[in-house]
Amino acid sequence: VKACPHVWFERSEVKDRHLVAKRLTEHVQDKSKLPILIFPEGTCINNTSVMMFKKGSFEIGATVYPVAIKYDPQFGDAFWNSSKYGMVTYLLRMMTSWAIVCSVWYLPPMTRQVSRRERPLGAAPASRPCSGRSSPQPEEDAVQFANRVKSAIARQGGLVDLLWDGGLKREKVKDTFKEEQQKLYSKMI
Repeated sequence: VKACPHVWFERSEVKDRHLVAKRLTEHVQDKSKLPILIFPEGTCINNTSVMMFKKGSFEIGATVYPVAIKYDPQFGDAFWNSSKYGMVTYLLRMMTSWAIVCSVWYLPPMTRQVSRRERPLGAAPASRPCSGRSSPQPEEDAVQFANRVKSAIARQGGLVDLLWDGGLKREKVKDTFKEEQQKLYSKMI
């Protein structure tokens, strides 16, 4: 693990979050460094959906190069259901499967939409449309940007675009989330 420059952190530690944001920002600003590979769901899912992305990596103002990956379970299922199989059983299933086949799509680069007043570091000023009139882009926060990237990946991979966090499969659902869903449901009735 030490052979590659990983960025380790504890999500529950606020100090770690700030340190990681600083390290990620420094990394993307250094053009001599390789791109960062991030799995923003923060967990694995069963190859049918894309869950809510963690917003941290979308806050640093870097260009995102989305990749959609979808496994074909025909010859061997790459998904590890940790509540059903232990690590050794999973590894044995993976190593004895005939093949692990997946489709990979490289999507066009995406950047966070910002107003003309707020541009990411090193970003060129927005160009004017052909009509000569100025039309500033709408502001987009990190969560909106993450959701836009997630939706593009889900669309390309033919996956369901889920609104909830992958941590729900291991943790109790927060009361605020339940209340939010109840309000949305009551509006539909």
